[in-house]
Order: sequence, then structure tokens, then C-alpha cells
Amino acid sequence: MATLISIAAIADVHSPRYLPLLIASVNSLSVKGAIIDLVIFAGDIVESNSISQLKLVVKVISKFKNIQGSTPPIIAVFGNEEYMGFEQTYISKYPEIAWVNDDYKIINISDREICIVGSRGVLMEATPWQKRNIPDIKTLYTSRLEKIKNMLSACKDRGTSITLLVTHYAPTFATLLGESPSIYKYLGYPVIERLSDTARPDIAIHGHAHNATRTFAIVRGVEVYNVSLPATKNLTLIKIKP
Repeated sequence: MATLISIAAIADVHSPRYLPLLIASVNSLSVKGAIIDLVIFAGDIVESNSISQLKLVVKVISKFKNIQGSTPPIIAVFGNEEYMGFEQTYISKYPEIAWVNDDYKIINISDREICIVGSRGVLMEATPWQKRNIPDIKTLYTSRLEKIKNMLSACKDRGTSITLLVTHYAPTFATLLGESPSIYKYLGYPVIERLSDTARPDIAIHGHAHNATRTFAIVRGVEVYNVSLPATKNLTLIKIKP
């Protein structure tokens, strides 16, 4: 029989900047005896590519236990603070994390197959810094959007129980409320609104929007969670019902 699946999701720890807030949040849940089946990092876990800082975050998260009493699996995507070109360094230094970078991963929890599509995500318009420093950034975002669409379709074609989209940048503007509308284009892209009915995920998880006041929305039937720690002031718990 299928059981409830509990996901702890977080983004924008910018360790060490918001590490104390993460520690307080994890300790609070641990004291309450929370059972966590899966941990998701939605990017910007460290500040300015401080790769060694991720070790501290993993140590804090290891306090969580699943129903078997083990540390739950950790799935992560890169953010803009985990610099492009350093992906293999993160992967080699932190093998305990399953990194999903413009790819998808199938995991089984409580006899349910979950397909997780992961990417840094897409911006409607590249930031001025990106335009100056990342060659052909517009083409990169166009290509990444197509990859996301194709990966979601592949998950659906597999017939998995649940499909999750995890990006750092927001896949909709609905969870950016509280940010200045003038910068929405630099915070995300309406990916979900542009997906076909057959490709939409069940749940979308993102970060990047530190000042958002609406951190949850349902967009075209998709549950969207902005799990940016500065916005939520807490870990986000997502419950997937049987």
C-alpha cells in the first residue's frame, strides 16, 4: 500500500550566510521527530562558489532520518552561485548528493516511482552580468527550455507515479509576488504555462526569489513551491499523498 511521502526542500542557503537559519529549522523538525523521505536542494546552497561550505549544509541535513532510520537521499540542482564549469567538482566532492543537471533521475520511495527533472532553469531575459560574461546565453536558455520540455515528456512516457520539476530559477511568475515586477524577467520564465497538457509535472520546486511573499501557487494544476530560505524562513515540507 502506498504511503505518505515527505520531502524537505530548500534553496538559497548561500552558506555560510543563512546557515544558522537552516540549522534552526532542521533542529526544530528533528525535535518533533519528523520523518523525511527525500531532501531536495534547489540551488544556491553555497555563496559565491564556496564549494567547501556545502559540507556544512550536508552535515546539518544528515540529522534527518527516513522511516528506516537512515539519512534520506539528497537530490540537488545547481544555482547561479554554484558556478558554471565547476559541476564536476561538486559531483566528485559530494557523491552523497545525486546531482541532476539538465537531466532526470528516477527514484523509488515507498514502492512509488518518482521522476525528478532537474536544471538550473531558464530566465526570460539574461541578466546584464550574464550578457557580458556568458557567451551566447540566449541560445543556452532556449536550448535548456527545450531540454526541460523533453525530459518532462520522457518522464510522463515512462508512466512514473509522480513527476517533479526542480529548478533554481522560477518556472512561473506566480511565486514571485513580493519581488519587483520589473525584475521578474531576471528571476524566471513561465515554463509551466508553456508546457503541453501531457508534459506538465505534478510538482515544481524552485528558489532564487528571496523576497517573494507568495511561496506557493497552483499553476495549470501544478503545485509550485518557492523554497528559497530567505523567503520562507524555514525548510519547506512537501507532502505527497498516497
